[in-house]
Amino acid sequence: MKFKKFIVKPTKSKAAFNFVSLFSGAGFGDYGLALAGGRCLAAAEIDKNRAGVHKLNIKAPIWGNICTEKDNLVNSLSGFEVDLLIATPPCQSFSTANAKRGLREDPEHADRDSRNHLFFEALSVARAINPKIIFFENVPNFLERKIKTENGKFTGRVREFISASLNEYCEWSGTICFSNLGIPQRRKRSVAIFVRRDLLPNEDRFFPENMTPLKWPLFPTELPVTILDALSDLPSLDSKDISTAVCPTDALHQVPVVSSTHYTWISSIPSGSNKSAWENGCLKCGAEVELDLIKCKKCGEILFNRPHMIESDGRVRLIKGFKTSYKRMPANDISPTITTASGSFSSDLKLHPTQNRVLSIRECARLQAIPDSFIWPAAFQDKKGHNFREMIGEAVPSIITYRFGKAITRFLRG
Repeated sequence: MKFKKFIVKPTKSKAAFNFVSLFSGAGFGDYGLALAGGRCLAAAEIDKNRAGVHKLNIKAPIWGNICTEKDNLVNSLSGFEVDLLIATPPCQSFSTANAKRGLREDPEHADRDSRNHLFFEALSVARAINPKIIFFENVPNFLERKIKTENGKFTGRVREFISASLNEYCEWSGTICFSNLGIPQRRKRSVAIFVRRDLLPNEDRFFPENMTPLKWPLFPTELPVTILDALSDLPSLDSKDISTAVCPTDALHQVPVVSSTHYTWISSIPSGSNKSAWENGCLKCGAEVELDLIKCKKCGEILFNRPHMIESDGRVRLIKGFKTSYKRMPANDISPTITTASGSFSSDLKLHPTQNRVLSIRECARLQAIPDSFIWPAAFQDKKGHNFREMIGEAVPSIITYRFGKAITRFLRG
C-alpha cells in the first residue's frame, strides 16, 4: 500500500467486520474502517453538520445526543454480534487541561465541563452490546485525567474507570505519535484497545501482540519525508487576493485572503526558513534586527513587516504574544499537528513552509491522511472553510483506522 495511492485512489476491501462508532464526528475515522472492509451498523454524533457529512460518506443510521439516545442506538443493534466499538469523545476540555499545569490532577476542574463525563456513556454502550473489540482515541492527556463520577462518589483517572468497567477485556493502552503509523504529521494521541478475553486462545489471556499499533499490517510505503513531499502535487496558492487564493479545479484547495498589512508580515518571512514574522529584518536597509524591537537600529526605519499595532496617538508597538506565532512550518520535516485553528495564520506554526499563506483545507486533509475520494458537501462549506477545518482538526486520520481495520480482520479470521 503506497501512501499516495491511499490518498488519491484508495481501494475498498471486501466486507470483513462490523462496527459501531460513538462521537464519530464527520466520519473520517469511520471512512478508514469502511475502506478496510468495515460495515458501520450505527453511529452517534450530536453536531448536525458533522452528522450530515458522516451520513453522506458512511451511509449508516446515525443518532444525535448519546446521553439521551443511547437506548435507541443499543436497541437498533438487537440481533447483531458487534465486532468493534470505536469511541472518540470530545477532547476540548482535556486539551485545555493539558495546557494548564496541575489541572490534570484536579477533579474539581474536570467536573465543570460535562463533556469530561461522556466516556462513561461509551462504557454504558459497551456493556450493553458486548463488542469483541473496543477502541478509544483522544488527546495525550485523556487517559491520565483525574475525574469524578457523575454522582461524585468516586475519583480516579479516566484510564482506571475504563479498565475497571471493561474487566472482561485484555487491554493495551498508551500514548503514541501517529507519525509512527504512517501519517506525515506529528500527532500524539492516547489510544486504548480492548479485546474480549473469551476470544483469546492463550490460557493467561494476554493481549494479542498483532493488535498493538506498531504491529498493525500494511504499513504504507513511499511515505512522504517532509510536508512538501506530501503536498507536492497540489497547485501553488497565495493569500494576497482571491484570484490566487482559490484553486479553480478544487474547491477545498483554497485559503483565506489576508489584509495588505498581514500579507506584508507573511511575505517578508524567507521561504523555507522556518522563521516567524517576529524575526523579519528591515525592509529599507536589509539589516537584521533584535527580536523584541520595532525599529531598525541601523537606519531607524519602523518595522511594519513585524506583528504590530498602531496606538491612538500614532505610536507603533509590537503585538503582545508568543514569538512562536506567525511562523512558517519547517520545510525539511513532516507537518506539526493539524488543529481546528488551521486557518489562523497567527497561531503557532500555521504558515506554509514556502508559500505566503496558511495550508488549504485540502492540504490539511492530506496531512490527516483523508483520501480525496471522501465527499465534502457544499452545503456545509462556509466562506472561510471554518466548518471543514474544525472537522479535519478533530479527525482520527483515515489511514490509522484503515490499518487498525486490517488488524481486526486478521485477528477475527485467526
